[in-house]
Amino acid sequence: MPVSIPTRESAAATVGPRLDISPSDLRQYLQQQHGLTTVISGAKAWEPFAWKGSDLSSPMRALWVAEHRGLLIKSSGRANDVLIDDITADTNEYLRAMGKREITIGTTLNALRKASKYVSVAVGCSIIADSRTMSVRFVDQYENAENVQRYYDAVKAKLSKLGRELEHAEQNDYDVSRILASCSNDTGINLQLAGSAN
Repeated sequence: MPVSIPTRESAAATVGPRLDISPSDLRQYLQQQHGLTTVISGAKAWEPFAWKGSDLSSPMRALWVAEHRGLLIKSSGRANDVLIDDITADTNEYLRAMGKREITIGTTLNALRKASKYVSVAVGCSIIADSRTMSVRFVDQYENAENVQRYYDAVKAKLSKLGRELEHAEQNDYDVSRILASCSNDTGINLQLAGSAN
């Protein structure tokens, strides 16, 4: 009979928690060359994800090199694209110096995608590892506005229908507070009718 090894219902966490950092403090970090790496790798709750022994984990190392290459620097108000080839070359130079095995461009792309998830969860910012352009960039205000507009356009009709249903619930004194609370918890978006005072 094979050995019985314990399992559990939920999978192990792949990212840490949201960091309690104010937007003004975050803006100060984003002015620093390695601001994102500093915030995440310095947070106690992110240690298992940011560090592998005494070295940065692969995602955090890729993020650090991307920041070193200008990820957080803007040119004419726009975000810089940092080439994944350059990040791979710098990382491999570091790994060779440490006597470690080199990595591929695909490994760097995967590490940057994971770093993107870390950044999103930890501080609520977006970086995009783009396999089409083979670059990574911090989402600037212009791209962010385009994304918000695109997502809004995609759900506008459904939001209108939702608004009518919420108005119906309000007019008939139906309790939908549990659903609204669930929406807030699941999405971070608070729903209420225009003109409602909550």
